[in-house]
Order: sequence, then structure tokens, then C-alpha cells
Amino acid sequence: MKESYQSMGVAGDAKMSDGIINCKSSSYHSISETDTDVNKIAAKDIPSHQSAHRKRCCKKHKSFLSGIILGAFLVCSRTLYEDVRLMMTIIHSSSTNHRTHNPKLHTLNTLLHLHSHNQTIVSIGPRPYFLINEMDNSNPELKRTLQKCALNIKSFRPSDFVLGHRGAALQFPEHTDRSHDAATRMGAGVVECDINLTKDKQLICRHEMCDLHLTTNVLMTPLASKCTKQFRPAIGNLPATAKCCTTDFTLSEIQTQMCGKMSSSNKHAKTPQQYISHTKSFQTELYAHDCPHIQSHKNFIDVVNANGGSFSPEYKMLDYKFTKQYTRQMFLQQVLHDYNSTDPSRVYFQGFEWEDLYYVAKNQFGLNTFALDKNWIALTYTRHQLLNYFHPLVDHGVTAIAPSISMLLEVDTENNLVPTLYAKVARELGLGIVAWTLERSDALSKGGGWYYSTISQVLRTDSDVIKVLDVLYEDVGIMAIWTDWPSVATFYANCKGISLR
Repeated sequence: MKESYQSMGVAGDAKMSDGIINCKSSSYHSISETDTDVNKIAAKDIPSHQSAHRKRCCKKHKSFLSGIILGAFLVCSRTLYEDVRLMMTIIHSSSTNHRTHNPKLHTLNTLLHLHSHNQTIVSIGPRPYFLINEMDNSNPELKRTLQKCALNIKSFRPSDFVLGHRGAALQFPEHTDRSHDAATRMGAGVVECDINLTKDKQLICRHEMCDLHLTTNVLMTPLASKCTKQFRPAIGNLPATAKCCTTDFTLSEIQTQMCGKMSSSNKHAKTPQQYISHTKSFQTELYAHDCPHIQSHKNFIDVVNANGGSFSPEYKMLDYKFTKQYTRQMFLQQVLHDYNSTDPSRVYFQGFEWEDLYYVAKNQFGLNTFALDKNWIALTYTRHQLLNYFHPLVDHGVTAIAPSISMLLEVDTENNLVPTLYAKVARELGLGIVAWTLERSDALSKGGGWYYSTISQVLRTDSDVIKVLDVLYEDVGIMAIWTDWPSVATFYANCKGISLR
């Protein structure tokens, strides 16, 4: 308990007896009585002949003691809005009766206010400003607009236009508590969990069923012997390999014996340590120390919910061999069940297997469904073929198509970024469009990699990511975008007033 007080700005040496705080029996009534008893005791125990200084000290600490009681109550219970409202009333009363300013009580007041509204203070960091300063004059109007916003916007709001891809995976180990939390703190209104199954049929957030050798330290633990394919060092022209799947381990084994890490591998590795120590040059290990916690689906919901965010579960297990005892429909329903107490409007289901979305669209969680698409052949389709391609989505009530950026943009004869026919036909049919993935690539001056493969010839600097985002919103008409570093999209959304909370 002492550690909890310190974390809330309350003196670590404050001592609380069992007679004052009982976590198991805290209630509105007991708090009111305790607060009253404390004041009576304080008044009774100060003799009239003691110094005025002693009286002033006692008055000062009455407010502080009330703050400690309230802080402990918050730590010991899962406080609802009415709990917090009552606490705020008590603090206000204490502050009114005793005018002595107490910074620690003020800090507690602020924490309670934030907790009561599930608010997260959005912090976008320096990257958006850096990119704006680096912009050339090829689009002076856009640059002026963004510069004006940079000067005038003093605080930022979360936006449902911004979708945290695996959390904030550019710099945080993906699908860990740190990554999901960071995404919401940078303004992502919606955060993703790619859902796979463990050996004991528990739901876990991992991008692929078999990526633990890339995204965790499993090869450095005794559990490595359970991997589908154990580590094999590089020999001659043969690369180092390993394959560790979520289905190789129970949820408990993964969460208690493994740590999240930046996704990477070294094909030239001679040892497991070399294999897992190969973070990309444009990423960092800064937030990967001290064992980032790997998230179950329920953990993910708790973290995002605590920050007031919304959820985008993605159905995975695409290569899993389901049985009569455990069918794919049972898997779909297991995921849906975890959201039983959640407002359906806050859940955005997605998946590459469109049949899964047809199933979801039939029930109350069909309000927001994203059909992921990586069918590059569709870029060669005629308008008529695209109409036939998209119609099943419309007929089944799927709300949006979600392809890569490279499927939505192309370069015209004047070297301008323009929407593809694919994007135009999707909009024509009334489908929303969600793009992926911003801020997941190496320097755009190097072409930006796969995500920008259809437009790489016109990319010059990292600041071009803002131009790409602007064309996606203004010309393609996307409703949202996945990003590995939400701050840039959050700045843009606040500047344009897009889907702000």
C-alpha cells in the first residue's frame, strides 16, 4: 500500500491503520464516517493550552489525511463514476474549510478527475513538427495550414481516424502493454489486437500464430525446446531459422516466461542471442527493456479501456486446422464474448477472411467491420470486375474495405499522387476505406518499401508521409488509417478536425 501512495504523489511514510482503511469494506458510508471521525479526533486531541502553531499544523494535515484516505480507496476498489464524484465532493469540502494549499492533495484531486472520465492526456511529441519543418514547397497551401495548426493548437484530442497498428510498434514491442498504452497516449482513438490462440485455447495478441521467435525472447528461455522448429544456426548459404507458435505454449507459459521484444531476426546468426538481437535501424530498443508484458486479448481490452480508447480485434488463425470439437465459428464467438460488456460502437472487427466478417455483421457487433485486402490482382481489374469484387461486402453489410496504401494510390502522368480505380469504385459503392500502414517503413528517401511501392518514384523525404496522408484523406476519402506511430496522424486529424473525441 505504501508504494501505491508514493505513485500517487502521497508521502511514502504516511502510516494507515486497519481502523482507518479497510479495502474489503470500503463504501460511501464508511468513508463519510471515517472522515468525520478523523475531524472529531483531531479537534478533541488538541488541548487549548497548546501553541497556535500546533493548531495550524493539525488543520493543515486534516486535509492531507483526507486525501490519503481517498487515495487508498481509489487504489483498493475498481471505482465507478459515482465513487469518484463523491471523493471529489469530499476533497472540495476539505479545500473549502481549510484554505492552506497542499500540492499533494491537489495532485490527488487531478488524478481522481482524470480517472473519473477515463481521460488520457494526448502527447504527440516532436515528430509531426519535425516533418512539417522538412516539407518542401510543392504543396504550399498544405504546409501553411499545418504550420498554422502547429502554432495554434495547444492541446490535442484523440481521434477515431487514427488506428494504432499493433499499438505503437515503430518504437514499442508490438502487442505489449507498453505498445497499446503508448498508442492511446499519442491520440489513437482505436487500437488493434491481432488475435491468435494459445495451446490451451486462450486468446492472445500476436500478429501471426507463428511469430514468437521474432517478437519474444522465447529462444533464450527453457521453453525454446517446445517450439515447432527449434533454432538452427546459419551454415554456409543456409540462413538461421526457428519457428515458435502461440499454439506451442499455454497462455501462462507465454506471459510468465517470455518477454516482448522488437520484431526482428538475424539470418546470419550463429547463436539464439544473435538471432533475436537485430532490431531494424529505423527502430529502437529504448522501450524494450525490463520485460514488456505480452498481452492476452482480455489484457488488451483492459489497457485500452483504461485510457478511454476503442478496439479493433483482427481475426487471425488463418492457417490453423480447426476441428469438430473446436470450430472456427467457436473461435469467432469466443472473441465476440470478450466484448459482451462493451458498447458495440467501440469495437471495429477486421479480418482477411471475409466470411468471418459476414458472421460478425449479422449480430450487434456488425456496426464497424473492416475487410482487409492484399489481393494485388484487384489492381488490374476493370471497373466492372471491381464492382463484382466488392458487391459481396456490400450485400453482407460489411462497412469498409481495408487495403494497403499501395493499393489506393498511384502516380499520374504529371507525377501527382491520385486515387486508383480500386479506391474510386469502393467509394462509389458506399464502402468506407481504411488504409494501412503509415510510419512502418524505412526512410521514404529510400523508397519507403512495400507500402509505397506504387508511388516510390515521387517520394523524396520523410516529410512526404504527410503529403501521402493528405491525398489519402482529401482525394481517396479514407475514413481511418493504421499507423505504427500515431502522433503524425493525430496531429493531422486535429488540424483538420477529423473524428475527434
